[in-house]
Amino acid sequence: MKTEKSKNAHYARDIFPNGFSLEVFEKEFDRDQNILKNDRNVVKVLRLGEIETVTKSFKTPNFIQGVIYKFFRKSKARRSYEYSFLLNKNGIKTPEPLGYIEVFDKFRLLQSYYISRKIEYDFTLDFATEKKVTDYKSILKSFIDFTYMMHKKNLMHLDYVVGNVCIKRTKKGYDFYLVDLNRFYKGIVKPKTGVKNLARISKNSEIFKILADEYANKTSIPFSNSYKYLIKSANRDEQRLKLKSFLKNLFQGKKRIPYSIYAWDHHSNQPHAINNRRLKIKIYLLTWYSNIKILLATFYALLMIPIFYLKNSKAYGNKIDSFGLCVNIDKPIESQKLINNDELIEMIEELSIDNILVRIPLSDFSNIEKYFNFIEQLHNKNVLVCLLQDREHICNLDLLKQRLDFIFSRLEGFVSEFQIGNSINRKKWAFLSVDEYFSFFKVAYDLKKNKFTKIKLLGSNIIDFDVPFFARSVFHFKSIFYDGVATQLYVDRRGNPENLQFGFDTLAKIRTYAALADASVKTSNNIYITEVNWPLANMAPWAPAKNFLIEESLQSSYLVRYFLLMLASGKVKKCYWHQLIAPGYGLINNLNGKIIKRDAYYCFKFLVALLTGGKTKKLLRKKNLFCFVIEKEETIIEAIWSSEKNAHFKSNPSQKIFDIRGKIIDTKNSPVINITGEVVYIEKLKTGYQEFNFKETSKVSAGFPH
Repeated sequence: MKTEKSKNAHYARDIFPNGFSLEVFEKEFDRDQNILKNDRNVVKVLRLGEIETVTKSFKTPNFIQGVIYKFFRKSKARRSYEYSFLLNKNGIKTPEPLGYIEVFDKFRLLQSYYISRKIEYDFTLDFATEKKVTDYKSILKSFIDFTYMMHKKNLMHLDYVVGNVCIKRTKKGYDFYLVDLNRFYKGIVKPKTGVKNLARISKNSEIFKILADEYANKTSIPFSNSYKYLIKSANRDEQRLKLKSFLKNLFQGKKRIPYSIYAWDHHSNQPHAINNRRLKIKIYLLTWYSNIKILLATFYALLMIPIFYLKNSKAYGNKIDSFGLCVNIDKPIESQKLINNDELIEMIEELSIDNILVRIPLSDFSNIEKYFNFIEQLHNKNVLVCLLQDREHICNLDLLKQRLDFIFSRLEGFVSEFQIGNSINRKKWAFLSVDEYFSFFKVAYDLKKNKFTKIKLLGSNIIDFDVPFFARSVFHFKSIFYDGVATQLYVDRRGNPENLQFGFDTLAKIRTYAALADASVKTSNNIYITEVNWPLANMAPWAPAKNFLIEESLQSSYLVRYFLLMLASGKVKKCYWHQLIAPGYGLINNLNGKIIKRDAYYCFKFLVALLTGGKTKKLLRKKNLFCFVIEKEETIIEAIWSSEKNAHFKSNPSQKIFDIRGKIIDTKNSPVINITGEVVYIEKLKTGYQEFNFKETSKVSAGFPH
């Protein structure tokens, strides 16, 4: 869903001779690389028409500020424009104002720009205050003359710092130009107030004495008082800035965290858990404000879930094309056998998988070409690239932008879908807060909006069933939009896919996430499950968990049942098993110099071959018995299993029955078919089809492990 925009633009006709287009202007601004300043606000030299301008894009206000700027207060861009005229009218030089642009949605100001003519000047005031020029005293004297003249005209710059005073040498002396004009005071400026206005010009006592002395000479206050006022004001201003910085760090969690704590576990292919208790407490303290927003989003989600959950109850008739597999470039350690790219491609083809997810860790950017080469070999597949974050790229957004730009450019024509970030609700994955993730995602989003318009970006990526974090990731006021919601929707790892966790089974979890995505205006309704697996017992240290591991004999049945439930939900666009090769959880074990295709490999292969291209029809359920019905060409396929106790039914001679591995079950000699945790497939002709009747099944007293 896109936000409806309106605009308020005032400008000199010369800068837009062919008329003004907001879309064209914003694209030109974002593409231009002649950057003068890029921190809170972005200032660029931009050629508009025949005029070289300095164009300032003000930081996007938060929601409350945006509402105030739309209904109650002039924007910073408009104030800058109007103050420029006021100053020039009073003989105070500023760059010629050429226009301002305000962009609104229904409720608030989204963005604003101020445009002025580019001026030529020699240096800013810091050249004098830092004694970079020999005539610094003469410059400071002239600067006080200029300042006093401005104060006498009842005008005072409220952001009076050296960077906002540009100086040009002339035959008569010096011309001073003021910039950054959105904060100005109009009214009587008393001598005491005037000298205090100089407090942010320098921190050097010698410079302060010159400023105080020159200003005192023009007023009735003695030098001693002038200097005292200036020093007191400077000290107070410094304390205020320190407090502001402290609060900013407290609210935004921007304190530096050592990169070294995010060490990578090459056995399980994920970061090591953070075990430093003091550091974990520090992170939680730094992100307390973000956690409050999670709490508020959770309350809102609890209101939305009942409304949208019912809407997302049933969705059958979908074509089955959602089977996916995570395949990473093999980088073996210790006793692992190397599997080269050609062998990986051969296995993918054997499995007949069309949807492949490839991870690119930004921390391994020096080896980026290896990832590109592998992805290019998958040219006939639908490739989703997962861009794994690290702390360096989270903190350095300029570096992130540079590298994402390179990746998007390099993979153009090969990849159209990118998952931005991974497991954002786990501190070991380096995001301190969801707010940090929003900033991270916005870098990719801005690149998509302005340069790579054809790509799709998947966001959120919450691991496990975590409604508070999922809610916060889709309910916000940030200027970003997800083309799909990525989630690693692992089930309760204590057991099977049908287990309840907080009262939710796998189907209910998917429907809950779908309901929240549907209720959000910040994402499409496309749900991508980008990781799922079960870690295997007796595989330490290769398994990514220490507790709740399963025996390899259960991996096959859990895998197949999870995918069947995913299909039955009707809400998942793609679902990826994680992953092809991994000793602790993958379809293939490559330890001890061998390549061992696990039973799950063959079960997955048959599942994909049997169901791909079919259409979901319905899910039948009676207590612990399940029957998922698929229509494919002229046949009906029923996938039947039990999540607890065994049962059995009597087969019909006209049916073809397969076990979970695709082997035909002989029913001539023994027509009784057992229903266990291993899925049984029944293939029937559509003509005269009668759906599976649970009443004809019989329970077997002995259960099976789950």
